Amino acid sequence: MTQVLEYVELRLPQLQALPRERTVFLVAVSPVEVHGPHLPTGTDVFVSLELQRRYIEALSRRHPDLVFVKLPPLFLGSDALPVAGSLSVPAPHLEGVLLAYARGLARQGFRYLFIADNHGGPRHQMATAMVARRAWRQDRFYVINPFEWDYRRMVQHDPEFQRLTGLGPGRCGDDADNHAGTNETSLLLAVDRHSGQSRVAADYGAVPPSLLPPRRGAAAFLGWWARCLRRLGARQLAADLDHLANTLAWVGDPHMLPYMGAPGLASVEAGEAMLAARTEAAVQLFERALASQGREPVFVTPMLWFLRFLRRLPE
Repeated sequence: MTQVLEYVELRLPQLQALPRERTVFLVAVSPVEVHGPHLPTGTDVFVSLELQRRYIEALSRRHPDLVFVKLPPLFLGSDALPVAGSLSVPAPHLEGVLLAYARGLARQGFRYLFIADNHGGPRHQMATAMVARRAWRQDRFYVINPFEWDYRRMVQHDPEFQRLTGLGPGRCGDDADNHAGTNETSLLLAVDRHSGQSRVAADYGAVPPSLLPPRRGAAAFLGWWARCLRRLGARQLAADLDHLANTLAWVGDPHMLPYMGAPGLASVEAGEAMLAARTEAAVQLFERALASQGREPVFVTPMLWFLRFLRRLPE
């Protein structure tokens, strides 16, 4: 029978008795962040905890011999929505905490730390990706954050991901539905159904859509570069810059609403479809790490990785 343990409940002899090759640690990581008028500030962590539960459930069916140990959730994240109420942590701080956790586990002889995450902040994802690379280089330890892959596929309309979710543009967590819109409201509706809680405001259906504003200033300049790169055939780089241009247009809009998308179109069914697709994608990454057993790294390259030096700038 699969064991699911809480790290903070383990006494030293229990910790020492864990099988080093078969123990998988999991941690939910996302910021405290304003999610419009209809979702709580802990939305990303609440979604991450449900994903964590599903990761364990899916992996335990495939590998009943694994032992799963849950670390306490970390309400930490970079590039939180820049409005009063959000609590953002500089990316180097997030990087330092996660790397310290990884090193602490690696020094005990363990191999795997899987992150459940629901935050698309660019420097947040850069930080977790950097931790994965440093943990592998220093200790041959796996740190895997599947959301770095999920988010790229959501934003850039990956056909396979859209097939898995059944959700099209404007409802799949892309730039037009980037924050507390249809996708995230649907996710929390699905999470609430499983938890028996009611954290989504009852009148969420009356929240008007928030649309992407026109690009101005730096956003327009980045959009121009994206078009040039696309004409030159650098489609991936162009897509990344397009995402950054849209993000800057939204957060730089003087009339910015603290959400992006159409919450009123949300449904439990859409949330369930997204959770299922993200769990399936995560299991693919986890299987690669488990099969490799320390021989090969499993890295995910987040969007805007070529600008990772920006993670050292202040929030």
